[in-house]
Amino acid sequence: MNPRLLQLARESRGLSQSKLAGLAGISQAALSKAENGVGTLTPERVQAVAEALGYPREVLDWPDEPVGLGPSGFYHRKQSGLGKTALQRIEAEVNLLLMQLRRLEASVDIEPIYRLPVLDADEHTPEEAAAKIRASWLLPDGPVHDVIRTVERAGVVVVRRDLESPKISGLSVRPPNGLPVIILNHGMPPARERFTVLHELGHLVMHQLPSDNGEREADVFAAELLMPGRLIGPHLSGLTLQRSIQLKQHWKASMAAVIQTAKRLDRIDESRYKSLQVQLSQHGYRRNEPAEPDREEPSILCSILETHRADHGYSDKELATVVGLQLREFRSEYGSAFALHAV
Repeated sequence: MNPRLLQLARESRGLSQSKLAGLAGISQAALSKAENGVGTLTPERVQAVAEALGYPREVLDWPDEPVGLGPSGFYHRKQSGLGKTALQRIEAEVNLLLMQLRRLEASVDIEPIYRLPVLDADEHTPEEAAAKIRASWLLPDGPVHDVIRTVERAGVVVVRRDLESPKISGLSVRPPNGLPVIILNHGMPPARERFTVLHELGHLVMHQLPSDNGEREADVFAAELLMPGRLIGPHLSGLTLQRSIQLKQHWKASMAAVIQTAKRLDRIDESRYKSLQVQLSQHGYRRNEPAEPDREEPSILCSILETHRADHGYSDKELATVVGLQLREFRSEYGSAFALHAV
């Protein structure tokens, strides 16, 4: 049994040592020693722990070493306001997801169309980085038609997971031995989700090391890639709430992002900006904006799963074993990908 996997599996379920020990019918002291690698559990006790966690027994034998979540995780730990247990659970869930994806990717050849460059924020402004991405990926002037599909063409796997808190919209990781991954929190409106994908892309591209202004830089990068200032700027002077809806329909960016861009580009003054913010609240648009674009869907994971099923002959039960989940949880976590591919 891998002690690190035992701890990771426990944290992914949001359980303390004492709670898991009680569910598994063992002492907390025995569990603590097992997690710290200074004691062993009998096969029967390991099986009891796995059953209490709801994971197949084999997961606890995986040799993988957990990884930190890098700059994206650094910003969320610093700014999300989540407690230690909640953050541990999210980081554990993301780590297990990375391990699962690595096992699925091992049998599939993925050749990105675009290159994912490194454009350090110390050498490029966010606006410059966004412009270089648009140029190198041959994106035409105007709105990005499908943000998720565009990012996936650079070999970035996009997945949705329930991160259990609205305080985190998404996370991104460049694992040392796998494809870069962007994890989106369930339930975001489509326009906000498009922005979040590009915000996390900004971290992947610009932030090999965290910076003091990293979140703002990622926001500016996302806004500039979605709606370049040289193109949208002339349409932002004297911005009104109704005009922000019209611009949202064209650029498929949220009204909030349009208003923020107008202020950043000095097309509206502080007074107009505050007035628009008040109007957003008065109309209930902070929670539910009108004129949402169609929701975009990831495709890389769908294709990987379909390759395993159609070309390699895997059943759902066998795929669940590959990713270390019970069949019911596998279908809950990955079933939507099958359904989307079938459609």
